[in-house]
Amino acid sequence: MRFADLSRPFVIAHRGGSLQVPEHTMEGYRVAVGQGLAVIEQDVSRLADGGLGVMHDGTVDRMTTSSGNVADHTSVSWKQLDIDASVTLGGGWTDGLRPPLFEEVLVEFGNRVLLCAEAKSSDAMGPMLDALERRGVSPASVLLQSFALADCGLARSRGWPVIWLGSTDIARASAEGIGWIGLDAGRVTSTVCAAAHTAGIEVACYTVNRRHQRDAVIAAGVDAIFSDDPLYLTGDADRRASDLFARQVWLPGMLPDTSRGRFHPDDSSWGFDVSETVTCTLMGFLAPPDPEAFTLYLDVRMDQASHSSGGFVFLSTDDHPYRPSSGSSPGANGYLFVLRGDGDLVVRRVVEGVAITLASSTGGTAPALGAYVQLRITVTGSELAFTRTDSVTETLTVADATYRPVPVVHLGSAFAGVRLKNVVFT
Repeated sequence: MRFADLSRPFVIAHRGGSLQVPEHTMEGYRVAVGQGLAVIEQDVSRLADGGLGVMHDGTVDRMTTSSGNVADHTSVSWKQLDIDASVTLGGGWTDGLRPPLFEEVLVEFGNRVLLCAEAKSSDAMGPMLDALERRGVSPASVLLQSFALADCGLARSRGWPVIWLGSTDIARASAEGIGWIGLDAGRVTSTVCAAAHTAGIEVACYTVNRRHQRDAVIAAGVDAIFSDDPLYLTGDADRRASDLFARQVWLPGMLPDTSRGRFHPDDSSWGFDVSETVTCTLMGFLAPPDPEAFTLYLDVRMDQASHSSGGFVFLSTDDHPYRPSSGSSPGANGYLFVLRGDGDLVVRRVVEGVAITLASSTGGTAPALGAYVQLRITVTGSELAFTRTDSVTETLTVADATYRPVPVVHLGSAFAGVRLKNVVFT
């Protein structure tokens, strides 16, 4: 495989696709490759004995059950670290995974998968090049990265392609023979891309996880996109009409609007712990068969709630995040359906993240804590209907056609512990 053979723009599995798998693990890379992703990324740092460890951070604190600096580990102690997968992802993976050495990545994936490796520590680029050459990995199958111009120059002097991260100095990149620049997605413009292309330089951007962001950087002219959720971003994942929460694995497009939530293995559900705010997660893998007219069924359980708290569904026009607690959710448009802790139902229209109440019930029967309540949401071309269908039967019907289609689902919790399952579209 060669980078030159990929159609542009292509997507790079950032940290192996860290929103679906434990980042920078051999197990995570295998899942990414098994999903058909062509490019996986590694962050590489030099260890105390000259070995090369793969981990994003400069410490092991966030990803493992240990603490301390990456640089203080030897290759032996590196392989004794325990990746804290269930904590960092929120369930769905067992612990006991080990961070890889760069050599392990090259042995299993070199010349078989396209690798995009960043020199994370200032002394890593030279040893990375040595390892690649020692293993006989083709430069055509590797795209190196660094924020340091000196690292980029070293890679080029030894015949390896490289991305100069964080730079828009196109003239200097051209003079140094650097074929790529890499920018934060917020700095990508059509002007920068056009100037780079005129100089024969390609543009990568990081880190893009939502499709509305993808559309913007593609329109600007980028050639590659780093993503923590590459399968969702490319659109290659199957859109489903029902949840797969019972599998207890992260699915494409389960992105935090404000929180990621977590899986609950005791009843095969997914949801949120009690919090002091409003939390919400995009369900990118879920979609109605016909986003103009559909019915959504779901079971909701509240483990702790007050009269005004509860669980909710936000149906939106696209995958802009919904962040009500921040007071600003530009681009978030659609309808909010709330089951309150006192049993009342509420239907709201959301305009640029601001919720406007269209209808609400009063005198509802509070759901029993720890018990599931069945809800039904029906969207037609002219109406919205929100129904509770367990032991209490109640329906709110609203005439409103402001937003159609509403194909995107977010699930959330307001100041409550909420679990959800049996989410099904018809």
